[in-house]
Amino acid sequence: MRRPTLRRRLYTVLLQWFLLLVIAAGVIVAVSFSGVRQSLVDDRLVLARTIAHYLDATISTAIQDLGRLASELPVLNADAAGRLRVFRFHSPFREATYLLDARARPLASDPPDARPAAALGRNRHEAVTSLLRKPGSERPVLAIVQPFQRDGASYYLVSEMSPVGSMISTFLQDLGLDPETHVAVVDEHGTVIASADPKQLLRTLPHAGAYAERIRAHRPLVTEELSSEAPGERANPGDALTVMVPLRFAPWGVVIQQPRAKAFSGFYTTRRGLIVAGLMLALMGLLLARALSKSVVAPIRQLSRQAATMRTGDLSRPIGVSGDHEIEVLAETLEEARRKLASTLGELQTLNEDLEGQVASRTRLIEARYRDLKLLQGVAQLSTQERDPERVIPGILQLIAAHYSLPVVAMVTRPPEGPAATYVTPPESTIRWLAAGATPPADWQRREIVHQGQVQGELFHPRRPDLDQEVMGALEHQLALSVHGAYLWKRTLAQDEQRRVLVRRLLYAAEEERRRLARELHDEISQLLTVIQLSLDRVDADTPEMKRAKTLLAETQDEIHRIIHDLRPSLLDDLGLAAAMKAYAQDHLVGHGLAVSLEIEEELPARPEIEITTFRIYQELVTNILRHAEAEHVSIELYERDGRLVLAVEDDGRGFDPAEKFTGAGITGMRERASLVNGTIRFDSEPAMGTHVVLEIPVR
Repeated sequence: MRRPTLRRRLYTVLLQWFLLLVIAAGVIVAVSFSGVRQSLVDDRLVLARTIAHYLDATISTAIQDLGRLASELPVLNADAAGRLRVFRFHSPFREATYLLDARARPLASDPPDARPAAALGRNRHEAVTSLLRKPGSERPVLAIVQPFQRDGASYYLVSEMSPVGSMISTFLQDLGLDPETHVAVVDEHGTVIASADPKQLLRTLPHAGAYAERIRAHRPLVTEELSSEAPGERANPGDALTVMVPLRFAPWGVVIQQPRAKAFSGFYTTRRGLIVAGLMLALMGLLLARALSKSVVAPIRQLSRQAATMRTGDLSRPIGVSGDHEIEVLAETLEEARRKLASTLGELQTLNEDLEGQVASRTRLIEARYRDLKLLQGVAQLSTQERDPERVIPGILQLIAAHYSLPVVAMVTRPPEGPAATYVTPPESTIRWLAAGATPPADWQRREIVHQGQVQGELFHPRRPDLDQEVMGALEHQLALSVHGAYLWKRTLAQDEQRRVLVRRLLYAAEEERRRLARELHDEISQLLTVIQLSLDRVDADTPEMKRAKTLLAETQDEIHRIIHDLRPSLLDDLGLAAAMKAYAQDHLVGHGLAVSLEIEEELPARPEIEITTFRIYQELVTNILRHAEAEHVSIELYERDGRLVLAVEDDGRGFDPAEKFTGAGITGMRERASLVNGTIRFDSEPAMGTHVVLEIPVR
């Protein structure tokens, strides 16, 4: 008689499970209530539309009231503030109300100290804005903009509302919805501008792009793919039902979110019943399949246990299982594989031991190379971070001592200028033969540090036969570069300080020469011109030539006085920097028809060197504005802040590219003057965008 095969028995079990799954699927399809979910979603959508209709009606009324106020204003100046105050206290947009001209400049406002946002005054039709940031204020606002015409001119009425404590948030709180139902109003950027929960105000929702797209398209949004937006809750995508309805009269949207477990609680209850029914059917199938486990599963489990024993590496036990024909064939195959694996296991172990030895040896070599490279990197990095030889060389010696575990390391440097210097690490160690200048003993190693054929110094350390000479050679080369760079840096600092002293003396001599020339012009040339004028006045002649001579003489005297003033303004010596700058701006900028805005602190302490440097740079900036800028307005600021004197000059001229090279020495001269007093000067300019120059000089 033919024995039943494992395949036939498995087919029988699979067929039973398939029939059970078909029956369960039929039951699920029969009891599903697809319309229940849609009805629940429609309820939330109706609630959102109701709130949106109410907000649209409120905003429409506010827009109409603002338009009525625009038509009823008797005057369009500061006297209209009273009418604005009355409107503000009767409007939901009661944060502030403004009357702006066509250039968005305030004509009247309530409260009087309120300032409008920079983005207002650009609409041609009435509009409700998204959240706006006001200059000088951390509180954003929402606004209604009402443009209107009066006597051929354009004006704007603006009414603002703060999201914090707004009428809309109060209305949402008064709805008294379920605590798990989150209702909020967002703008077209996805920022919460009203909510029953104050903690959500001014927070940008994680999925702001989805809301913004539907608000701009005036289309509602219904989705279960977004995560819950409630603060303090763990956000999981798809864990909430989200409904959003846009408003008609504002770029806002009403968002309602409710956890899916709460929104579809009835539906989920029905589904859980179906799942329980399915589990019961599965349990019945399990009990049915258990009847076949003794004849099918038991031999397979026995074979699995023997295979697991072989997998652990124990190949000494033979594999043998009695049962169905297929299981016996599988057992014979595994037994043959066990014998082959046992025969090759010895060979693999031998090869593995050889390979592990090679890997360990190579690993030790790589680790040693890595430590050596890390030492070289540390020396190079320290040389880059520090430039002073007194800090670089001791730091390098500490790295060498720590890397090779040396008790003491010393170095004698030979700087190109000055005597030799000795460094010992640790600093408290004493090397007597080195201090006496004697030859190192036999147990010490001496290495010369040479850069481009010139000995930079000598390195001394206890002799170690295990040191890699190739690595030590690279270390000597890096040490030579570091020592050479440190002393080169030190010499550069000294030369730079000498250059500063020379340039400072040169500028001082130039200022003295300016004073001498001013005195010479005043005492000699000016007096000589005065004598000539007196002589001409005594001449009793009224000819055209005499009139022309007197006119030229007067112009020459004025020019001489201007040159004397520019060489050394008397106000700079008598009244200080602030008065001199004001007078110079009045003479050279206002006198040439430019509009000048001056914000200069009066009570600045007298600092002669800083004052003359600041004034000369200021003269050069004014000269550049007159010669090249073609500006109409100039702003000049002078103040002291955080221990620094700041001069800021800005014009609306044609500008220039600061990276472009110029043939003149104006910018370079200004930078050099600033550096002499440890100051900095910054040029911020673009072609056709004006120029902004900031000079900062430390005064402490």
